[in-house]
Amino acid sequence: MFAAFSWINNSLHPIHLPETRADTETYMKRGTVIGATGGLIAGVSLGALALAAPAFGLFSHNASSTAATAAAQLALPAISQQARWGNLPNLADLVQAVSPSVVQIQVRSSSPVRQSQFQGRNPFEGTPFEDFFGAPGQGGPGAQQPGEAPDRMGSGSGFFIEGGYIVTNNHVVDDAKKMTVVFDDGREMEGTLVGTDPKTDLAVLKVSGSNIPRGLPWGTSANARPGDSVFAVGSPFGLGNTVTAGIVSARGRNINSGQYDDFIQVDAPINQGNSGGPLFDQSGAVIGVNSAIYSPTGGNVGIGFSIPSDMAKGIVAQLIATGSVERGWLGVSIGPVTPDIASSLNLASTKGAMVQGVTDGSPAAKAGVKEGDVILHYGDREIGHVQDLTRAVADTKAGTSRDLKIMRDGRAQTLKVNIDALKDDAAKPQLASATPTPGAATTVDLADLGLGLASRDGSLVVSSVKVNSPAADAGIRVGDKLVKVNQTNATTADAAKKAVDEAKKQNRNAVLLQLQRNDTRFFVGVPFSGK
Repeated sequence: MFAAFSWINNSLHPIHLPETRADTETYMKRGTVIGATGGLIAGVSLGALALAAPAFGLFSHNASSTAATAAAQLALPAISQQARWGNLPNLADLVQAVSPSVVQIQVRSSSPVRQSQFQGRNPFEGTPFEDFFGAPGQGGPGAQQPGEAPDRMGSGSGFFIEGGYIVTNNHVVDDAKKMTVVFDDGREMEGTLVGTDPKTDLAVLKVSGSNIPRGLPWGTSANARPGDSVFAVGSPFGLGNTVTAGIVSARGRNINSGQYDDFIQVDAPINQGNSGGPLFDQSGAVIGVNSAIYSPTGGNVGIGFSIPSDMAKGIVAQLIATGSVERGWLGVSIGPVTPDIASSLNLASTKGAMVQGVTDGSPAAKAGVKEGDVILHYGDREIGHVQDLTRAVADTKAGTSRDLKIMRDGRAQTLKVNIDALKDDAAKPQLASATPTPGAATTVDLADLGLGLASRDGSLVVSSVKVNSPAADAGIRVGDKLVKVNQTNATTADAAKKAVDEAKKQNRNAVLLQLQRNDTRFFVGVPFSGK
């Protein structure tokens, strides 16, 4: 493990790079570029030039609004959702209608600036970009004097909704002490922060004054399909409103930036400084808030990510109403149902979320949810994967009741749960230890799985993992504590072996193990050798 650095708002932040290629491919964090293998960059411009090393419609357009309604609000012809750019009267007409409502947000922060990778030297000396970068003594990074901590300058994008409110990204305004909103016509107004939600990277500002542009209508991101035409407006590199166009590349992207990830992926060029800007559908309705790009170089490679409007408008509504966001809380830790876990439990598919732990006194505990349960439905929503449950619970108002359909010991059950409000200091699932049986065998070799077990300090511990074995492929490590085998307490080495042998007799292709690593418990499905 080694550290690299990325430039975010003229400030260096350490980034810990993954140890393996597989980790690198999944280690995607907002605001970073991961070495040469690619990563995510927050679209915040560094002054004029970016250096990158490394539901519930409240306003003029609600969740049920159609594209035709959005177009009417913009005083433009209604456009069919199935239309292609070639059928539009003129894309420029749409751009002309929406652009005045898109703004640049210039941010001043008191965070200290460390020396850049260019060591104060202007890398663009003698080029047209020289003045944008800033020369020593002229306000650029090179102007920093020893012992000084100059204000950090950055910029991003945003867009008006009704009432003078502006939607942008949290990372654009994070730690800002002054925010200047620059209009498309060049006017400037000071912005006031209304509220932020770091969990979804959204923020709301407010400006007061005359001639405030009209608010843009929210669209329905659920209607967006891969292949649909979209366009983005923003202020990349602080240059001012810039229009780019492309298509929806994918829906429901999880980029590992948080538990509420549900991004729209687009190929419309999105660069640093576009963060917080709107993504439009073919009617001129906002279906996304541009947030991040994936890039191996720091530049655009046609992989951009936008927060879907169906998520953003509900968050924005709460921020305007209360300045904060309330989410529902179930009180479980969950993990995916992998093919091997599904096989070990004789499940027909990998749909659902597996309960890894239950917090004492939580709504889940009171409802009777147990470790090893697989949650298949939450209310009327089918749970396809972990994020489905996370977002469904978060969207639930505290005090609301929901039915949980679960699978336990091969039988479907329905539990009723009363959701509480999530608190920042919500307790984590407690760990209950299994009591070992005195006088039992202390070691065992589970050759079919490729691991050995030993009794140590009152627990069964993984003492060996064979290289390239099923156990190794499942990520099991020496030192992991074995808690359960096929949801039966593994109190002795003999009991563990017996449970594994029983699974083989039942012609299962894999066995379910519950392990504990440090203070975290988790389930893994381990296939038998040759399966």
